[in-house]
Amino acid sequence: MEQDIRFCELDGRRIAYATVGDGPTVVFGGRWVTHLEEEWDEPNARGFFEELAQTHRIVRYDRLGAGLSDRGLAAAPSVASEAAALATVLDTCGGEPVTLFACSCAGAASAYLASRTPERIARLVFFGSYAARADVPDATRRSLVDFVRTNWPLAAQMLAGLKLPRADGDAIEALSRYQRHAADADVAAAFLELDLTSDARPFLPDVRVPALVLHRRGDRTVPISHGRELASLLPNARFVALTGDSHLPWMDDRRDMRRALAGFLGDGGRPEVNGDSPLSMRETEVLRLVAAGLSNREIAASLVLSPHTVHRHVANVLRKLDQSSRAAAAAYGTRAGYV
Repeated sequence: MEQDIRFCELDGRRIAYATVGDGPTVVFGGRWVTHLEEEWDEPNARGFFEELAQTHRIVRYDRLGAGLSDRGLAAAPSVASEAAALATVLDTCGGEPVTLFACSCAGAASAYLASRTPERIARLVFFGSYAARADVPDATRRSLVDFVRTNWPLAAQMLAGLKLPRADGDAIEALSRYQRHAADADVAAAFLELDLTSDARPFLPDVRVPALVLHRRGDRTVPISHGRELASLLPNARFVALTGDSHLPWMDDRRDMRRALAGFLGDGGRPEVNGDSPLSMRETEVLRLVAAGLSNREIAASLVLSPHTVHRHVANVLRKLDQSSRAAAAAYGTRAGYV
């Protein structure tokens, strides 16, 4: 797959965005500092997006001031201005409601937009995100922002190590170099200040769309307690703790993330199935999630069913396919083209 990079405009300034894949649209909110071309050249990041693009249209963009978007900042960024940039990108996606995937600091602007234009948002995924960073004292925040502004090379390396705590020196240096290429010191510092001072708590109760909050247990950049708080403030959210400690979604073992996303993102343009299948549509849907590795409890949460109902569907699948285990049914259904 190759990404298609284009530009849209907000107040006379160009925002770079990239699309790949086909199907229901998933838009990734603006993360701290990004560079569409260099991110696509990173094998782990590209593999993550290409995997999602098998069933969905993936849209990513660089925030104004970073990456391929117009560099420099016309004014200090705010949650409202970041939401306006996100809305501008959504304008390029057509009229259908989209899924927003908000990593880390992208959560505030994504939630802000969803609270004000819910008709544009089908669902929200938060990864490593938070409602507010009240745990960071003002003196520490000012010190971190000044550190980025005055010694960007060293600060970028320190922050890279925080995001990839078990990475070797080469990986940390590569992420540090990527961050420095994505934005200059003043822009990175301005974004960091916004990300450490923004507070989504006043408008999170107004976000009524279904939300999935994913957070790695060992995340040192944003501790998992922030993910739990975020989920508790959203009226229609499910919280899933993931294994690992990386703050980047494409690092660590991604199998538990795939399982969590499998039911939540929808069928993504349901593939053709064998017309001779003995399974009902609901049984086929359950078998797909079984094949993705979800437990009965996870399937129940994804499909908004009771665990008892899911257990009954699984039993029916095993009986109809004449299989003795979930794994055997998943393998048989895949070979037969039932899923």
